Amino acid sequence: ILTTKLNISFPATGCQKLIEVDDERKLRTFYEKRMTTEVAADALGEEWKGYMVRISGGNDKQGFPMKQGNKSELPPPPLACFYIILEMIFFFFLVLLLRVRLQ
Repeated sequence: ILTTKLNISFPATGCQKLIEVDDERKLRTFYEKRMTTEVAADALGEEWKGYMVRISGGNDKQGFPMKQGNKSELPPPPLACFYIILEMIFFFFLVLLLRVRLQ
């Protein structure tokens, strides 16, 4: 049986509690959550009813640490860069044309 350790702390008072959870059903509420997400701690037992906890770190079963800000937008498609460059060239020639006409 794999045990999971939860380190629950309250920074305002410096209080800290380490809980070892054997039941995977109790941990399901914490799965697939991102950092800084607030989760109800009711699943941990009667002692934790009504408490909300914020996920501030951790690691997965392979030992990789959680990092904030990993999820990002996909890079723009290659044609988007082409269109931006095309607009810049068009704007450049438009400015040149206006300068020639004004002189």
